[in-house]
Amino acid sequence: MDFKRLQILREVADRGTVGAAADALRVTPSAVSQQLRTLQDELGVVLVEKSGRGVRLTEAGRAMATAAAEVSTAMARAEATIDTYRRGWQAHVRAAFFPSAAEMFLPGLLHRVQSVPGLRLEACFEDPGVAGFAGLAADYDLVLAHSVDGPEVFARNGLVVVPLLEEPLDVAMQSGHPLAARSRVTARDVVGYPWIGVPEGFPFDAVLKQIEKQAGAPAVRAQLYPDLRVLEALVSAGHGLSLLPRYTAAGNESRGFVLRPLVGVAARRSIVALLRPDVAERTTIRDVLSMLVLEAEAVATGTRESDSGHLARAARVPLSQNAR
Repeated sequence: MDFKRLQILREVADRGTVGAAADALRVTPSAVSQQLRTLQDELGVVLVEKSGRGVRLTEAGRAMATAAAEVSTAMARAEATIDTYRRGWQAHVRAAFFPSAAEMFLPGLLHRVQSVPGLRLEACFEDPGVAGFAGLAADYDLVLAHSVDGPEVFARNGLVVVPLLEEPLDVAMQSGHPLAARSRVTARDVVGYPWIGVPEGFPFDAVLKQIEKQAGAPAVRAQLYPDLRVLEALVSAGHGLSLLPRYTAAGNESRGFVLRPLVGVAARRSIVALLRPDVAERTTIRDVLSMLVLEAEAVATGTRESDSGHLARAARVPLSQNAR
């Protein structure tokens, strides 16, 4: 049984089409199809079958793709063990950040990474819907993702899910707004004002729908825009209320808005790191994850440090079993 052919089967399973797997492997679709046919002949079972213009995995194909992922994980674990002895490192780590995760974590994380000679972190912009984050793990070592439905929504994809932060979503309003005098607000307090929201399908819109359900009334969505800085600007100008993540927005209140906790509604987002199981076994990736966990703790406790010397001393704290 050829391990490389098993990897090709896994890529087809993860990416959904022969063409996408071929692009990822930098070969032609016909080469992928040929390797799959050879693997079928070796195993004596049908692994893929035609479906419309493409193919789909049979039950045996899906089972072998799962086995291929387990083999890749075992191989990566063995390589990580050797790394421990020969001090080998993956010099280049690629991570996908959605915008506010980059704003919160990236400055401090880069300080931590710089404490490891020869290690480079490449931060890439990705901002899909919740369902799109898992697919990015095929192209990046680490993927930062968020959801208002808890970290468990990402656990169904066969990925390692590392919880980083539970960030409250507060109601943002202009500093002189009538509700600004209150220490907290309810759904009934806020539903009657114009809202600066996000398009349907973005996580924060699900929380606004909870507000509507709790208040028993619809909210007026005055503007919809998927960018936190634009939401802050519109709220500061008095065009309506909005939901903003607390740790991300709190440092920008000088722009002319204030944040008030929302009670009676589950208003928070879970921020996690996603990665393939075999990638998670790599020595360097485990260390970068450790740094990311530390940076998330610093954000949550308000203890982010700018002193790179301090960060260097904290950078190599190993991940606990529970953190994984």
